[in-house]
Amino acid sequence: MNGLEKNRKPTYDIKILGWVLGFVAKYRIHFALSFLFMIATAALEITVPYLIKTAVDNHIYPTWSKVESGKHTKQILFGLQGKATLALSNGEFLVDFSKLSSSEKDRIERSGIKFSQTKYIVIDPREFKGDEKQKILGIIDRNASLFEQAEEISLIAHSDLSALSKDEVSLLRSKETERLGTLVVYVFLSIVGIFIFTSSFNYILHYSGHRIMHDIRNHTLSHILSLPQQYFDRNPVGRITTRITNDVNAINEMYTSVLIHFVKDIIIIIGTLVIMFRMNVGLTLIIVALTTFLVFMVLIFRMKLRLVYREIRKTIAKLNTFVAESLKGIVLLKLYGKEEKNFEKFWQVNRENYRANIRQLWVYVIFRPSIEYVGIAATGIILWYGAIRIINSDLSLGALIAFLYYVRMIFKPIQELSEKFNVFQSAVAASENLYETLSEKPETSGPLVPAEVEGSLEFRGVWFSYNEREWVLKDASFSIRPGENAALVGITGAGKSTIVNLILKFYKPQKGEILFNGVNIEKLSNYYVRSNITSIFQDLFLFEKDVSDERDETSGTVSVSEKLSSGETQARSIEKAIRKNSKFLIMDEATSHLDVETERKIQEALKKNTGSKTRLVITHKLSTLKNMDKVIVIHKGEVVEQGTHQKLLQNKNIYYTLYEFLRKTTSDPLPGMRV
Repeated sequence: MNGLEKNRKPTYDIKILGWVLGFVAKYRIHFALSFLFMIATAALEITVPYLIKTAVDNHIYPTWSKVESGKHTKQILFGLQGKATLALSNGEFLVDFSKLSSSEKDRIERSGIKFSQTKYIVIDPREFKGDEKQKILGIIDRNASLFEQAEEISLIAHSDLSALSKDEVSLLRSKETERLGTLVVYVFLSIVGIFIFTSSFNYILHYSGHRIMHDIRNHTLSHILSLPQQYFDRNPVGRITTRITNDVNAINEMYTSVLIHFVKDIIIIIGTLVIMFRMNVGLTLIIVALTTFLVFMVLIFRMKLRLVYREIRKTIAKLNTFVAESLKGIVLLKLYGKEEKNFEKFWQVNRENYRANIRQLWVYVIFRPSIEYVGIAATGIILWYGAIRIINSDLSLGALIAFLYYVRMIFKPIQELSEKFNVFQSAVAASENLYETLSEKPETSGPLVPAEVEGSLEFRGVWFSYNEREWVLKDASFSIRPGENAALVGITGAGKSTIVNLILKFYKPQKGEILFNGVNIEKLSNYYVRSNITSIFQDLFLFEKDVSDERDETSGTVSVSEKLSSGETQARSIEKAIRKNSKFLIMDEATSHLDVETERKIQEALKKNTGSKTRLVITHKLSTLKNMDKVIVIHKGEVVEQGTHQKLLQNKNIYYTLYEFLRKTTSDPLPGMRV
């Protein structure tokens, strides 16, 4: 665990959340529509089981039971008169328990009133018209011994329906059949509504998610491109690539798979518990206890998974980095026969990722089955306890069926929390990584953009160190006049490339100052400096499409999608550099890959086309050094000699030694003297 994870404060999480919400806010209308459709979906999903309960209790299975007459029965049932009770002629009462609230059921249960186990069907002839009414009355008259009267309403025990014909039963229950058909239509419309609203909010959610991912990726890459060179020195290419690709995808997955759905699950759980409490308090409390136990398990799982998933993210970044660097250096690997050794290193990195994923797997192996077993146990408890309550007339069959549906609706999102925590932890880790990247300060730029460019350069007592422990440049001082051709020479590690990096403002010197056109380079705009200095390096990278000088006067748009050799790449780069309208040209071993004839043509083209351009050349080729106006010799970070080629030879110092060595060997760069 790194220092950030040890010392991270809640305010850090809040800042990250605020940063993510800043991208979401742009699509708040999409978010609001998704939220509304999600609420409609949740409401319909909660409604369907209740409609099924109503169908079973009111129109399929009877819920009326007789209450034995007692001393206080009438007083206890007085508040229920006209709503869920019928007074019979013999002093007994008929009670519909499906229409009683939990408090009313508790009050009746505490009173000690006994209920009959026989269920009754209530028939009101007034609901029928014309011939149907006469037929209903005829059935009641013919089977008077089976029916009891309560004012104008008749009732028959459910078990006595077998004594009637199928047509008679169908006619007696035709109103329930009609109402049942209406409820079936409601259920069908609810299911259609769930499909429409779910499809709508999922489409809007994923559409806005892709837009957010697009914005974050653009913002991230734009910010990375503005960072100073030190950031790229500290962070491998694979890690930066992971930030822009995998980490952004992780945030998008959280938005589309977790955020809205989590809110929907919360609404469903709360709505379901409210309805369950209204149906039966005791059974609901059992479910709440099991749900609390599951939540406790989820919290433990969350802590375990967070640690494991952070380790996975680290190993993925490490894996991507290693693969990117291996592929980038594939030529060197093959050249030196390091394929097997490189694979051994990859095996170790891949092994770390494998072990992290196995640790995550073990967490899932314990957590997921535990939730499933608790869900199965909950179903068994509901069936056992619910059956007892039905026998005791404290719960209807429809309510039990609805309970089974609702328990599934409660446990399903809890079971899915394992996967959602996976996505959530991935997004948290990705958000932290991206936030850290975007918290990096962009490279500073001066405000000045002079109108005229002369092309002069001067180093005044410049000291520089990459690690603040060892000086790479020590009190380096030299100057190049406008239009002057200067060469910078020295052995490997002398500080030549560092000078180029300082000129281009990739780094800042710790001491001294660099003047370009007589102005301190720190006061000049970065764009101004880099647009007025053309640089050609030994190792070049060409984009698939030409991005600097796209159009050639004779051949139109230049495309470099074809495979070019190193020499062709250098030649093309020099050609573009000549065409670029800048006053200062830096060539860092720019002709190292060219043959003698091509180099001669390039040199002639440079003399003809550069005109008044100032040139700073880093080279070890004798033919180039002889034609320079000034040669600057740097050794161990210090400028030890300056002057013309002939003058420095006469001094017989370091330059003389280098020159003699070059002359006695070849005109190619010396071993150990390459940049």
